[in-house]
Amino acid sequence: MAKRSVRRDSTQDHMYTALREDAQLFETYKDTFMAALLFGYSNERRKKIKAGPEILLGIFSEQDLQFMKLIMHLEDAFESFSVNHDASDDTEDAPLDNFEIIEEYAAGGLDMLYKKLEVFLTDPETAQNAYLDLMNEYENREFHTEDLVKELPFN
Repeated sequence: MAKRSVRRDSTQDHMYTALREDAQLFETYKDTFMAALLFGYSNERRKKIKAGPEILLGIFSEQDLQFMKLIMHLEDAFESFSVNHDASDDTEDAPLDNFEIIEEYAAGGLDMLYKKLEVFLTDPETAQNAYLDLMNEYENREFHTEDLVKELPFN
C-alpha cells in the first residue's frame, strides 16, 4: 500500500493550534504544514519528529506535491517518491524515509516560525502583520534561481 499521508510532530500540536486557530494565520493544518516546510527548508532546519496526527496526501495541491518532490530530489531521495491519488492502485510503497525528510523540515520550520511569531500570537491582526513582515524579509533575500534549476532532474 502506498504512503498516503505525512505526519505532524505530536509535540507541536499547540503550535499548530496557535498559528491556525488563535492567530488565524492559516486556514488549514495542511497550509500550516506547508508554510513550516518552506520555512524549515529555506533555513536548513530539520527536526526528528514524534509521530502525531497525519495529513492525507490527497488534500495537498499539485504545487505542494511538486515542492515536496523537489526537496526530496535535492535531498537525494527523489527516485522512489510516488503519490497515487487513485485508491485502487496500492501496489507500490514509497519508502518512509522520503516522507521523513518532508516531516522533519516541516517540524524544524514550525519550531522556528512559532518562535519568531510567539509574542504576536495573542492578537490575530498583530500576528498576521508580523507574519507578513517575516515573509517580506524572505522575499528580499538574494536568491539565484539558476543555481536551483541546475539541480533539477531534467537538466
